[in-house]
Amino acid sequence: MLTTAALCVLWGVLLWGVLLSLRAAAAARVLDRRRRRAPAPATAPHVVLLVPALREQELLGEVVRAAAGLSYPPGLLHVVVVTTEREERERRAVVERLPALAAELVTAGPREAAARLTGVVPSGRAAETARLTRASADPTGTLRAALDAVPTTREVAAKLLPGIAAEHPGVGVHHLHYRDEGAKSSQLVHAVERLPGLLPPEATPAFTYVGLYDADSQPDLDTLTHLAAAVSREGAPAPDLVQQLPLQLRRPHAARRGPGDLVLRAHALADLRRRAGVEAYRIMARRRVRAARLPAGVRAVAEPVVYGVGAGLFVRHDTLVSIGMYEEPVDDLLVGYKLSSAGAVMEVLPVFNLVDRYSGAAALGKAYALVAHGSLAGCRRLLTDPVLRAFGPRNTVVLVKEGLDTLWWFAGPAVVTAAAGVLLALGAHGPLLVWAAAAGAYTVQHARWCVRRARRWLAAHRGADARAEPPGGPPDPLLYPAFLLQPLLHWAGPVRHLARVLRGRPAVSGKTER
Repeated sequence: MLTTAALCVLWGVLLWGVLLSLRAAAAARVLDRRRRRAPAPATAPHVVLLVPALREQELLGEVVRAAAGLSYPPGLLHVVVVTTEREERERRAVVERLPALAAELVTAGPREAAARLTGVVPSGRAAETARLTRASADPTGTLRAALDAVPTTREVAAKLLPGIAAEHPGVGVHHLHYRDEGAKSSQLVHAVERLPGLLPPEATPAFTYVGLYDADSQPDLDTLTHLAAAVSREGAPAPDLVQQLPLQLRRPHAARRGPGDLVLRAHALADLRRRAGVEAYRIMARRRVRAARLPAGVRAVAEPVVYGVGAGLFVRHDTLVSIGMYEEPVDDLLVGYKLSSAGAVMEVLPVFNLVDRYSGAAALGKAYALVAHGSLAGCRRLLTDPVLRAFGPRNTVVLVKEGLDTLWWFAGPAVVTAAAGVLLALGAHGPLLVWAAAAGAYTVQHARWCVRRARRWLAAHRGADARAEPPGGPPDPLLYPAFLLQPLLHWAGPVRHLARVLRGRPAVSGKTER
């Protein structure tokens, strides 16, 4: 009996992975067909692109120019950069303890010293600043000079944005500074609350879309043309949410040597399957369920829950305000939960937003821990918020689905490990080896599909070319075994979150360094 149960768990996990891959392949084909159709929207909405910036001195110009340079009719595109006083408060706190920090850098190893400076100076300068400080006869003075040489993001924005506005006279380029407490979500809410004073009177909330790009974003040049086609489709209601998929494929030539970066490159490719097989597939499935004209109760159960993915998330202005806008601790996830509960109309774009992969395992672990924290917070909101509870059975269905999904995310590693342990303890080595061989074969095929799909989508991407090498060429053979570690990376987030809670430390929050 135990052997059967353990095998059911292991084969169930493997078959679920196969199903996700099949869904990803189906969604990718649909997106390719849509991209090849030249959209010709009859009307175009006003679009606001929010760029929240925290310690983004080096990337801010790139992302604002990319956003302002998107193909769109003059007068309808507005780019809003939102800097935050948090950056300057944190810098003042660092200056107050500068001698102690300099001493820590001198005694730490090179990697640890660079890690301690991440978040103090731009991540691209952390290693060099640490090296100079460690080698200096006056570490405190050297570190102070390095900090003084780095302008704040607010100073960079004030100097940079007027020039970009002059380069793109048909685009509204604005700068807001958030002075209160709070992280990224609070910056975004601050910006949305001030949109009536920034937008022209004809920008009605019912036909204005608010999008979000991070500082490492490189959206396809035709993003807004496809957006306009999706929201002005004849005979269809204007969607509440339009999702552009972020792909961690920006600047592949920036790979660093070593097994750590190899694992992160494999994660960036594996994430591509998740974007297509989960986010895109679920939005397409919601459209099919809605078109089937099922009874309301059946449709509520059949419609998948959609996650909001921040770097490329567009929400209609009036809808965004009605659901309470963005919330801590995660700006995007709760938007998807709330709109799924409300039965919102959703679309997915067939062009992509390229973003950088994570800079290290610690940054990736922090990102997953933040999502795990947000998943728990989202389930709590679905359970207790009277506005969401007013959606009745649909809200209950979303709560049950996401509650089970979150439970498996936290408990899955223990269950899979226990199942393998049971087979070993009972001497069922043959069935375990058969399963392991099947899992290995699936992983190789999964990796090959991700590599091929990444090349195809990179080749089709239209944007400011940040690639120094063509997407072709043979992949690194070591990428394939690195795919085996991806489930462990995915499950590391809940483990890290639980570890922080058990140690009595606050939940992970704030900016995640890529």
